Amino acid sequence: MRPRNRILFSVLLSTLFVLCFAADTRSQTRVDNPARPLSKNAGRVVNLEEVLRIRDDGANMIFRAPRDLCLGPEGSLYFTDYTGSPALYRFGPKGGLVFKILKKGQGPGEIQSAQGYLVSPEQIRVLSWNPPKIMSFSPDGRYLREARVAEDTHGLWFLGQVQGRIYGIRDELFSSKTFNTSRSSPVFSVPNSVYEISPDFKIWRKLCEFPVRTVLRRGGGFRLDPIGAVISGTTLYILHTAEYQVTAFDLPAGRIKHILRRAYDRVRTKSQMPAQAGEDPEMRGIDLPDDSFAWDISRIQAAAGKLFVFTSTFRGGADDQQVDVFDSEGKFIDSIALRFPPGDLNHQAVSRWTILTDEGIFIIPEQDPDGLVSIGHYRIKDPALFPSPTSQRRIP
Repeated sequence: MRPRNRILFSVLLSTLFVLCFAADTRSQTRVDNPARPLSKNAGRVVNLEEVLRIRDDGANMIFRAPRDLCLGPEGSLYFTDYTGSPALYRFGPKGGLVFKILKKGQGPGEIQSAQGYLVSPEQIRVLSWNPPKIMSFSPDGRYLREARVAEDTHGLWFLGQVQGRIYGIRDELFSSKTFNTSRSSPVFSVPNSVYEISPDFKIWRKLCEFPVRTVLRRGGGFRLDPIGAVISGTTLYILHTAEYQVTAFDLPAGRIKHILRRAYDRVRTKSQMPAQAGEDPEMRGIDLPDDSFAWDISRIQAAAGKLFVFTSTFRGGADDQQVDVFDSEGKFIDSIALRFPPGDLNHQAVSRWTILTDEGIFIIPEQDPDGLVSIGHYRIKDPALFPSPTSQRRIP
């Protein structure tokens, strides 16, 4: 088959998958919002105030790309990182190191990489893809036990729990026929599936799936769309397209609650995807679409009963990012320009994984000009979004 025909065939498959997804969701509520929010004070600049910073020591702990950030029930900050060996960190509410656990290997208590983890008052559970197992640790970091996991966790990029139930999202690329039979491919839509997982990780019940545009490369995939997920109450919000859209999924009901959109002026940019791919020798010779627009949404967060959408629009300077705010029904209620304190920190380089708390504390990994990574804790100073700063609990 000629290259052009392969592209047309792949686009056809992608279109069919998207149409199937659309047919499955057209009975659900689609919330189409106007360009302007309800708030009369929308567009205001909201300053961030730094309240805490966590740094590595350059020896026993070195931060490269902190990910999977999570706040424990006791206010501690947990996250994973990889600097040649997997690590799960826990830092206390005042920023002190409580423990660093995980060892590289195949034996008891050892893994190659952490695929995800869950924190509860009783234990910390770490999921491994290679070898496939779930390990349990005490709250102070002591290894307790482990059990084999039969289901393939390769591609699992989200893991969370609500009301005692475990939910995960897995990129199905690695189990697809295309991945196993082809060394490269044009753009096609890869299913990403939402699962409810039993406590022993033996039963995976698929709740729904959604498409993510991907280019197959040797040994992996190159995503052309952003991905992200966050839980608020019993609603799972999912980001999976380059355009302005967020899917709200009702976890107890096992169905889509609504699909959130709004009128948005797309931001033109230089074609970033081919440039990034050009740095990877394995992507040479693979056709990528020439996309002249930035992703409309870079990340989503949920706090104080609201959904916060971090957009591709920057106002008044490189660090004033436009953040749109929606209520639980998907209505566009507010919009702000989030401003960091003056300085030379890069807030975008390593910041896919962030946290926003109900008290208005924004936690984000950042990089200084020397490439050193630290984790900043900022207070969002805006009473309209977080109305009770005096009653805030101890910050993480």
